[in-house]
Formats: sequence, C-alpha cells, structure tokens
Amino acid sequence: MIHPEPTRTMTNTDSRPILCGTDFSEDAMRAANAAAAIAQRLGVPLLLVHSVDERGEFPASLHARFMEERRSQLAVEAARLRDLGATVEERVLGGLPDDGIVNCVVKSGAQLVVVAASGTGRLGRWMLGSVAERTAESSPVPTLVVRSGAAMEQWARGRRTLKIFVGADFTASSDTALRWVASLRRIGACEVVAAYLDWPPEERARLGLFSESTLLKNPPDVQQVLERDLWEKVTGILGSEGVRVRVRGEWERADAAIIALADEELADLVVLGTHQWRGFSRLRHGSVSRAVLHQASMSVACVPASAVAPMTTIPVGECRRVLVAVDIDASHGFAAPHAYSIVSRGGTVRLIHVGTPGQCEPRTDAETKLRALIPADAEARGITTEVEVVEDANSAAAICQAAERYNADVVCVGAHTRPGMTAKLFGSVSLGVLQRCERPVLIVRPPRP
Repeated sequence: MIHPEPTRTMTNTDSRPILCGTDFSEDAMRAANAAAAIAQRLGVPLLLVHSVDERGEFPASLHARFMEERRSQLAVEAARLRDLGATVEERVLGGLPDDGIVNCVVKSGAQLVVVAASGTGRLGRWMLGSVAERTAESSPVPTLVVRSGAAMEQWARGRRTLKIFVGADFTASSDTALRWVASLRRIGACEVVAAYLDWPPEERARLGLFSESTLLKNPPDVQQVLERDLWEKVTGILGSEGVRVRVRGEWERADAAIIALADEELADLVVLGTHQWRGFSRLRHGSVSRAVLHQASMSVACVPASAVAPMTTIPVGECRRVLVAVDIDASHGFAAPHAYSIVSRGGTVRLIHVGTPGQCEPRTDAETKLRALIPADAEARGITTEVEVVEDANSAAAICQAAERYNADVVCVGAHTRPGMTAKLFGSVSLGVLQRCERPVLIVRPPRP
C-alpha cells in the first residue's frame, strides 16, 4: 500500500514551472488540482493561465470589463490552489487560446503543460481539437491532457500507483516518451506497460522469418525476437521493476489498437511520442496521437521528440553484440579479429556465413570453418562466440535480416575488392549491407598482400 505524503517534495534539480491552462470549468478545476499536486511534489511553481480568445471585436469598454472579470475568476482559482499547498502565479493571456499557451510556455520556460479535455462523449471529444489538441501539436514540452484528474492528483500526492501505458516502438520519438515516463516514476509510484504494435508482414520481411503461412499474427519466432528487443529497449531506460512489455501484430489502425490495449490494461495515462508535423507533412503523415486524444477514455500525454534532454551517451566500450559476415570460401576471414577487438568484455560475437542455395557445403563443415576463426584469447576476454549458417541467394539481405534477429550493436563485413567489370557485374555484398542495413556497419578492408 502507498501511504499519503501530501507535504513531501522530491529532490529536483529542474526548477522550471508547471503550466496549467484553465477555462474555469469543473474538468479544468480537476486538471488544475492534478497540476498543483505535481508542481508541489516537484517543489516548483504552478503557472495558472487563462487564455482569452481575442478573435472577436469588442468595444473598448466591454473588452476591459470582460478582461477584468477573467482576472477576477483566475485570482479565485489561484487562491483555491494555494489552499491546497501549491505556489501559484496567475496570468491572463491574449490572442488565440492555444497560441497564448504555447507562447507562454516558451517565455516562462515551463517543463510541462497541463490542460483538461473538453468534456466527454462525441461532442466533447470533437471540441477537444479547439485547444488541447493544437497545444499538444505545437508545444515544445510535453502536454498532459487530463481526463481522470482524481487519479493523477492522488498519484502525485503519493496515495496511489499510476498505471501508465506507453505506445513504444524502435524510434527516437519512442525513446523520448520513455525517458519522460522515467521522470514520472521519480514523482510517484508507477506501473508501466510498454506496447509495440507491429505489422506482421513487415516484421517477417525485416527478420527473414517466414515459419508460418498465416499473416494475421506474429509467428512465435518473430514474437520472441520482438519481445526480446522491446524488453531490452524499455528496461534500458526504465529499469525492470514495475515494467511489462507487450507486442502484438495488428492490421487495424494503430490508434484504435492502442486505445483497446490501454483499456484492457486499465491504464490511467497513455503516453505517446509525437513528431509534430507541420503543413503538408501533417496531411501526409497520419497522427496517431491526435486520434488517441480524441477517442481515449483516460488521460493522454503527448511528448514531442525534442522535449526531453538529449539521449544519454553510450559509455565507451558498450558494444555487446557484433555480427560478423564471413566468406568461408576465402582463406582469411580478416573481418573476424576486428569484431573481437570492438566487442565489450562479456559480449558476444556471432559469425555468420551466407551460402548460395544448392551450392553450399554441408552445414557442419561450414560451422567448423567458422569456429576456426575464433581468436585464441577470445574466451579469456570473456567473449562468447556463436556461429550461424544460412542459405540465401541475396547475401546482403540475409546478413541484414540476421542482424535484426540478433539485435546486433554493430555489423562487421569484409570488403572484397574485385577489379573493373567484375565488380560491376557481381556487385559488392559489403556495399549492399552498407546501403540497406539499419544498424552501424564496420567495413574492413583486406590486408595488403
């Protein structure tokens, strides 16, 4: 059980305020309660703002009276939040509501925007686009759109665990969302489910695994690889305590699948990384986050790719898995020693040979030749060696697929030089790997004769 800690603040080096937009509705008051609790927990000020829509034309006398009424309402709301223990500064903003909020974020240096969803049901969710959606699509910092204000407030005050559902994949945008979730876990107790929704045909092709004929779901071997890679990615940022991952092959729209899984997990909050497309790019790229904002029944946080501090640099030597493409028909295997020189102590090197179907020597003989390339001091350095032999007419594609299955940190290939027309006719495996591989590639030139 989590005991209440209403007055305790955490050690926090980020003094930027929390910005909360309000329209004085009951939903906005609940969102403000959550924002105040988060600000108090972090030990930072709450910047409470009301943005007035100035698109209409008012006589000067009516405009002044209208603004004064809004300032009075805002002062009352700020006083209410101060009674809850928050340090509050209030501001009335002009211009368009969403523009006013985003401009205030930039000027104040706020670290988070909190706004309420505009009600429930079809009408309320359609109206959401008026402020919250455009704020989420424009704000340079994360935007928390609150639907379950009580859950967020109780979590920030240490009275309950927050159930977070993260839409994850293998992009930098997803990394940013996960790092922001890591910051939430420093505020209060959280249970995190990170889910990756893949398109089965695409993953089969990427991994080169076609063990089952059905296309409606991931085959077991594909599922195993994706779960392994997602677990490694997520726990590398969040750690493993209180974290689960889910991978599901889906053919329906991503937003609908995310909402269904979040409902299934009884999530309080859905967290999504956003690209914040502009202009024609917005029309060309469908927005999953926008659709989830409209349809989800729980709170949603949109985290722009640039919102969190830059990615933590990888320590020197942290290269755990190297895939080495070896041509066993050549007598040297000159790429292998270079692979062992860059892998970390305790890491693994996988030696792979791709043979032409129908023209390969027996698998056991090929594996024996691969093992013969293992340096004598590899075991003493704590390096494990694995060997793999595959048959494929397209060597470069097979190597890239093997790298994905292996989740290689680096792919190491030798550059065989062929003179003149021979190179043009037969091409280069190393060049093919370099052009299509999505992982770092080390090209090793052959030693001088």
